Amino acid sequence: MTKAIIFDLDGTLIQTEVLKASSYAKAVNELTQQTISEDSVLAIFQNLVGLSRAEVLQGLYDEFSEVLQKQLNTTDSILIKETLINKRLEIYRNILSLDEILKSHFCSKTLGLFNRLYSDGYNLALATMSHNTEAYKVLEVMSIREKFDFILTRDDVKHGKPNPEIYLKAIELLAVSKEECLIIEDSVNGIKAAIEAGVPVFAVTNSITHKSVNEAQLLPQDYVINDTSNFDEKIYNHIGLGVKNR
Repeated sequence: MTKAIIFDLDGTLIQTEVLKASSYAKAVNELTQQTISEDSVLAIFQNLVGLSRAEVLQGLYDEFSEVLQKQLNTTDSILIKETLINKRLEIYRNILSLDEILKSHFCSKTLGLFNRLYSDGYNLALATMSHNTEAYKVLEVMSIREKFDFILTRDDVKHGKPNPEIYLKAIELLAVSKEECLIIEDSVNGIKAAIEAGVPVFAVTNSITHKSVNEAQLLPQDYVINDTSNFDEKIYNHIGLGVKNR
């Protein structure tokens, strides 16, 4: 019986994946003097969703290094990546400072499910590849921070998704078995982490992850939520009337 549900954050409870993708796209576009279009960066970012900041940065550098080297007039990869991440963080933190933008990107169906599970007494944990500062800012705007039993971010683990470390740590903190957990994810890398951890997982896709999740075929189709109209029903059919701990 399911006793605990572990949620991803970005792209699952709030569409910050869209905002993150936009911040990377704008940063690369600005640093290359518009030589690389934002759409080109967004196309590459789809394959990097769910990875750590360092891994996303490396992926974008691998793809656009030639143009970045030319426009920044250096072949120093460390300097280029530092310049890129600083520009991207400047853009993203400006976005995070605007509560109205964040509120307009809430994943209403998944957030509704979260609040229903909380009301029904299930234990809840967060396992996100966002860093502490950004994750807690988003959770405060969403008014759900205090509803989690445990919150884990990229700062709490050595290895990011698709490594299962963050999910294994969440299970340990929740003091339940893998069979008593359920993970709600949105990205290929998050799904891989859940599968590697040995925990049942549902994937709720969005505009950034829809294509990659469906093409990866990592899960039975019943566990891929492309249409959230019956999201609650599918989740509650899976967890049944499991024992609540709260």
